Amino acid sequence: MSAFAREENGQQQSNWPIEFTQFRWAYFGLAIPQVWSFEAIHQSSLGNVGASVPIVFFIALSAGMLLFILLRHVAGERASALLGMPASILMAASTVPLLGIVQLPEPAILAGAAAGGVATALSYLSWAPLYAKMGLRDVVACAFGAMLFGCAIKLVFDLLVLPWTCLLIALPLFSPVLLSQARAIVPEPKVKPQLYFENAKNAFPLVILLGVSVCSFIIGMTSTVAIVPSYTPRWQLSLVHHGAEILASMLVLWWVFSFRGKLHYTNMWRAIVIIVATALLFLPNIGPDLVGWVLVLVGIGQTLLVAVMWTMLADVSHHSKVSPYTVFGFAWVAYALPVALGNSLGSVVAAQANASFLVALLSYALTVSAIITLNDRNFIEGRLFRDLDAAVPDQVNFESIDEKCAEIGAEHKLTKREIEVMKLLCKGRSKSYIAETLFISENTVRSHARHIYQKLNVHSKQEMMDLLMGGGDR
Repeated sequence: MSAFAREENGQQQSNWPIEFTQFRWAYFGLAIPQVWSFEAIHQSSLGNVGASVPIVFFIALSAGMLLFILLRHVAGERASALLGMPASILMAASTVPLLGIVQLPEPAILAGAAAGGVATALSYLSWAPLYAKMGLRDVVACAFGAMLFGCAIKLVFDLLVLPWTCLLIALPLFSPVLLSQARAIVPEPKVKPQLYFENAKNAFPLVILLGVSVCSFIIGMTSTVAIVPSYTPRWQLSLVHHGAEILASMLVLWWVFSFRGKLHYTNMWRAIVIIVATALLFLPNIGPDLVGWVLVLVGIGQTLLVAVMWTMLADVSHHSKVSPYTVFGFAWVAYALPVALGNSLGSVVAAQANASFLVALLSYALTVSAIITLNDRNFIEGRLFRDLDAAVPDQVNFESIDEKCAEIGAEHKLTKREIEVMKLLCKGRSKSYIAETLFISENTVRSHARHIYQKLNVHSKQEMMDLLMGGGDR
């Protein structure tokens, strides 16, 4: 049963998760490391050191992910002692040099950025097993709910000034508390998820991660290529930046839970890449007053990228035998390292003549190539977000569905293949999934479905499910 589901007399009362009307903040605790990492590395008080802080931070974030995976391979579960509160304490401690509360030399500030990157990696990995355990609907609710509330908190911190920004020091300490509460209230799944990924090699969507890396590289480069500062007040930029992110997260939640729409993975990635590409197209051709707005557009794309990526990795982990630490860790390196590389390269070429135009043109070409690589024919694309295709009744497990389909199929003289298709349809599988599973075309699946409906004297999948739940009496 879904962690958010509400049932009454065996009937689910709402398509929306109940926690959206009766909040349990623990579900959205992932917002804390997201807010902290954004605010800590974008402090105006960092001055000339500020350009190097994101580079050091993202390199350390990648190193932290890889080191923990290695340590867990050597020490086993004992490595988990580093997660939770120890990671949050390190994150809180690293806030002090980044906030500029006291005057510190440049090496101390960069050391704080490095410590913060490692701490953020450990904090993210703390949440990975919980998200891997959840069903996809719960993941979407939590990931985009965290994005919504995280962006609201970012907006508040962006508008604060010293000494109020010191509240950022205490923020990481809430993460392990909320994580502990979330673990206690998220139930074990009643139906064992189907395993698509048997080993680590198959669990990584390499083509998709390549597209993520390209997009991340461009995002990292953009912030340093834009050498002309914006004269727009920061509060205006922050209001539009985080306000648009809040609206985007609300739109996704509405689409999935109110409109009952499906998430098409490829289309979401294309939307993100198009946002970034559009910003890069305008960047070299605008005046200094508009540079900030272009960077806001890039920032929106980056936030959406992180939310979609987190949802993707949770879905992959849920259907994989591979440890969620491994899935999240290696995939996050594919995001973080290119950001650091883009920042470094952008700093070098920004001083060159006509650099902004050349980099924007190159970045746009790379972005278009990323769009092409994210196509529906990829193997991983057939697996991602498939659990949102249809809801399977909680009170019926897959084994009983198979038995009842076989019984009803025999009564109505369905062929062996039609019974196979009926079983998969009743389990909520999409026509593309059925076609791939049974090695037939989608048109053949549609033809089988039409014949099944005719023989059962039903007109929709819901009527077929009603017949199944009724035990064949019609």
